[in-house]
Amino acid sequence: MTIRRGSPRKPFRGGGKNSARRGSDRGYPPKKVQSVRKRRLNLKRMTEFKWEINQLMNDLPENQRGTVKGSLIAKADKLDINAALDFVQLKIDEGVLSKDMADRIADLLLKFSTYR
Repeated sequence: MTIRRGSPRKPFRGGGKNSARRGSDRGYPPKKVQSVRKRRLNLKRMTEFKWEINQLMNDLPENQRGTVKGSLIAKADKLDINAALDFVQLKIDEGVLSKDMADRIADLLLKFSTYR
């Protein structure tokens, strides 16, 4: 009587040196590719940043304050600090922000940023 190995549904396929189970096809996860690190807003200090930016933008009208603040936070968080600084420069050119306020916002962005 012979003992049959493996399941009865799947016949045993003996693998030699060139079997498909050898080498890179062993089910290992692919190697991770490191993404490019950018200078972005530090998420651990987000509440502090929002409080500081609210204190700076008290001089703006209510309808402009919310849109500028929201866009600034989104660009600094999702894209990078340079995109947020370009947005601040655009708002200076449109006349929404003064040069002094823009300088203080730029200092805040650099203070509350990290590479991630």
